[in-house]
Amino acid sequence: MAKYQKLVEPFKIGNVELRNRFVMLPMTIEKVDNYHVTDDLVDFYEQRAKGHAGLIEIGSCYVCDCFGTEPKYHTTTGACGCWDDEFIPGFQRIAEVCHKHGSKVAAQLQLCYEWRASGDDPLLSYAPSKDVPSGPFVGMPEREYTKEEIAEVVKQYGQAARRCKDAGIDIIEIHAGIGYMVMRFLSKYSNHRTDEYGGSAENRARFLCEIIDEIHKTCGDDMPILVRISADDLMPDGNRIADTLELIPIIEAHGVDAWSVQAGFHEAPRPVANQIVPEGEFIDLAKQVKTVTSKPVFPGTRINTLDMCEKVVTEGYGDAVGMARQFIADPDTARKVEEGRPEQVRPCIVCSRCLDNIFIGKPCQCSVNANVWEGVEVGLPQDKPAIEKQHIAVVGAGPGGLEAARVAAERGHKVTVLEKSDKLAGLLTMAQVLNANIEPLVSYWNEEMKLHPNIEIKLNTKVDVDTLRALNPDQVIVSPGGGIIPIDVPGIDGKNVVKSEDIKAMCNGIVPEGKGMIWKAAVAAIKAQGGTVGFMRMGLNMKSGPTAIVGKRVVVVGGGFAGLEVAEAMCDGREIWVIDPAKKLGNGIGIIDKNPTINLLKKKGVHLMPLTELIEVTKKGAKVKNVETGEEQLIECDTVLTSLGVEQNTDLYDEIVKVWPHAKLIGDATTPDGKVYRTLEAVKGGYQASMAI
Repeated sequence: MAKYQKLVEPFKIGNVELRNRFVMLPMTIEKVDNYHVTDDLVDFYEQRAKGHAGLIEIGSCYVCDCFGTEPKYHTTTGACGCWDDEFIPGFQRIAEVCHKHGSKVAAQLQLCYEWRASGDDPLLSYAPSKDVPSGPFVGMPEREYTKEEIAEVVKQYGQAARRCKDAGIDIIEIHAGIGYMVMRFLSKYSNHRTDEYGGSAENRARFLCEIIDEIHKTCGDDMPILVRISADDLMPDGNRIADTLELIPIIEAHGVDAWSVQAGFHEAPRPVANQIVPEGEFIDLAKQVKTVTSKPVFPGTRINTLDMCEKVVTEGYGDAVGMARQFIADPDTARKVEEGRPEQVRPCIVCSRCLDNIFIGKPCQCSVNANVWEGVEVGLPQDKPAIEKQHIAVVGAGPGGLEAARVAAERGHKVTVLEKSDKLAGLLTMAQVLNANIEPLVSYWNEEMKLHPNIEIKLNTKVDVDTLRALNPDQVIVSPGGGIIPIDVPGIDGKNVVKSEDIKAMCNGIVPEGKGMIWKAAVAAIKAQGGTVGFMRMGLNMKSGPTAIVGKRVVVVGGGFAGLEVAEAMCDGREIWVIDPAKKLGNGIGIIDKNPTINLLKKKGVHLMPLTELIEVTKKGAKVKNVETGEEQLIECDTVLTSLGVEQNTDLYDEIVKVWPHAKLIGDATTPDGKVYRTLEAVKGGYQASMAI
């Protein structure tokens, strides 16, 4: 059997046959206009249908009237309204474009933490029990549902489902997970009721069962129903897998056709979707659910690679596999697998930049797919061929430069990429050594560049104006990378100091300036061994001996995104201090990852020292000062590692723009003071620059 073949076999949910086993999980991507479906949202789903996703789920179809309200939970504002017939045409548009390309569509009926019976009532936070805090941003519930209000909610679900059916939606999903309203009834953590809706498993399931019964009443028994449930809600005194295995048969008796299995509440103390969570961490929950049902089951939490997808369907963890962020990263994931091109799948790097926006009510963005942000306004390169084909010179082969080259080439331009090192991907070549999630992205870029015959790559090429004059390009895109934020203290050039630019140079096969035999030997070994990431990772983790570059006791100077990533990557078997003059660490890390990252570092024993600056490096270690109290101390260490991030770098651009007035500067080189630019900003800049030519 060919690799990943099982993933492209058809399967059924109820009476609906799906072309393959890829399920694009529901996402609230904030592409609505006052709860109405927009052109941008239709385009988003159509791209994934063109990419052959077997089932596409429309996220957060809200069942109660939210017009004219200001929900406390920001994500609610990005939902698709489903409480009135005026929304039917929007759902119909999505169903039609997806069906045109062979994908089936599910609508996820949703109620988060706030509710009202009609547009004449105030939108208030509700819960099964008023004594338990609600989800993020909401605080304590303002109301506890009465039985009469529960009956009204059930009717709203039924009518919302009927509208979806009228619009041509194939499957109805009920969101009964992650701590939203239906899950709050199911969970022992949040449901303390003493009436028929609380207590026993049968009573806690009653609300969901009544919703299912109502949907069958409004839509008929032939409308498949899918339930998304948190099999372990990870909350104190909440539902464990044993509770879910008791609930499943009770709920399924009312007519459920498939189960989508996730984990956690949004406010759970244990992270579920972050990069620090191992991939596949929760797939066994789905496997256990399969022991109490004969219906299709699929896991859908923290899965992003094809190898994990294959493991799920070939080793009995699920009948299909659910992913969300991977389909943001590459709409064509399923089609590339079907066509035998899995190496061309653009990987999700699990950076959570999409969730950072979504969670605070802003439009979805993606570090590797700029079109998610731009949408129909800027369009896709293959849909906007160049009117006049030109020769584009791209200076720098980091993610911004490579994206600029890809987009320009797809539009029909001739592209020459000039890179001073001997590798593609810029800072990503170092990042992949520190963070294994980046490694597939570097592989992707190396494969992607082979696909475009009109892209010429010139490595080991230092660029100046004369270099470009010899090429005589029509347009120039400059992506030189950011400038290193300087640090000028006594001893900073000592032998016990390792700078981030030194590690970058080494990863690119260059001996850093001023470094001695150890570094020369390390670079020679990397080249002799073929420059594999595993070998470089092993070298950086070497803590002692004559070839050790970073010692056992390390002071990391810089507590932003870069510094914390270095600390986390190197802390096993080392004692590490992270210092930064800022009051709070984590500059450049979004709302989803910041606290989990800091908590993980604390758990691993890393000493985090905000309000602390480096004032001197001595042979014994780092002399530091508290910026508030002025108190000084010496941290005895083997290595001082600077990881301050980057700043604006316009020197080369300033020379180039004199000759090519329309030259564009992109990537880290455009980083504003105090900000942190990452892969997302670089890729977005490259995309915009080449789409504008």
